[in-house]
Amino acid sequence: MRSRARCIAAMATGALLLAGCTQGGQGQGEDIEENGEYHPSGTVKMVVAMAPGGGSDRAMRVMSEAINENAEGYNTVVENREGGGGAVGWSYFYGLDGEPGNLVKAESAINTLPLQEGVEVPWTYEDFTPIALFGEDSRMIVAPADSDLNTCADLASTTDLAIGNSGTYGADGMAIHHLEQAGMQANKVPYGSTGEVMTALLGDQIEAAPASAASAKPYVESGDLKALCTFSEERFDDDVLGNVETAEEQGIDGTVVLWRGVLAPPNISEAAQEFWIQEFQKATETDVYHEYIEDDLLIEKQLYGDEFAAYLDEHDAEIREYFQ
Repeated sequence: MRSRARCIAAMATGALLLAGCTQGGQGQGEDIEENGEYHPSGTVKMVVAMAPGGGSDRAMRVMSEAINENAEGYNTVVENREGGGGAVGWSYFYGLDGEPGNLVKAESAINTLPLQEGVEVPWTYEDFTPIALFGEDSRMIVAPADSDLNTCADLASTTDLAIGNSGTYGADGMAIHHLEQAGMQANKVPYGSTGEVMTALLGDQIEAAPASAASAKPYVESGDLKALCTFSEERFDDDVLGNVETAEEQGIDGTVVLWRGVLAPPNISEAAQEFWIQEFQKATETDVYHEYIEDDLLIEKQLYGDEFAAYLDEHDAEIREYFQ
């Protein structure tokens, strides 16, 4: 195992980033009961490596609420450690080696970040302990309602446009990659979260951007934004977004899948891993979870432990086809 106290310097989303030296965690120690089973006590930290207000932040807050419904002897709290497209938060979390009273929201960007040119992080997704995959997401492309752009095919023909990007090596980057392959030439403007992208769009700071359906829907419904296409495999089953064509319907090849899941630190015990798997299995049975899946137009999918690890390996192989 590589040192958990390693300093990293990452060139991420166009800016020089010092991720700093991790010095161990502040979560709970590993409490092993007499029968050899793990159970946390006190506060369990649920880390989000992205800024407040975006899809990652919302996902972890929903899962925190769902976990807390059944938690006994502990409670979870969410902590944001954004920066560098996830490099800061995930590198901090990597430093919590062997400390099972901590969890982190993870997504496709944790696969892609180590592939980014100029980024040095001391970990890959394989270093963390897989707990649960609880859903999949996609991306749609949105623009201000008064834009001359009406479809992603229009966007693909542009040569001078500012497009927002909250994750060069995540789902946003994959959507932009498909548009560039179709002919788009654009200036990619980096942001820390989808929430920041929405603010920039509404303020006419950018002309288009990828966004999750959940983030875009309120603004499409209000008439502030319009959806140009979706990179999902099928159109959404939704009153507001159901008429949005897929990118492939408009002649643009490619779909985008963003997984949403939870990881634990490296080197926790099997007992701790099994405890958290069971807690998330219970969480995905709650009304809070099912309302989140429905409201955010997500694809319901659950995988745990070894099955989740196998999914990550397959997803990683697919990701490398985009970015290597």
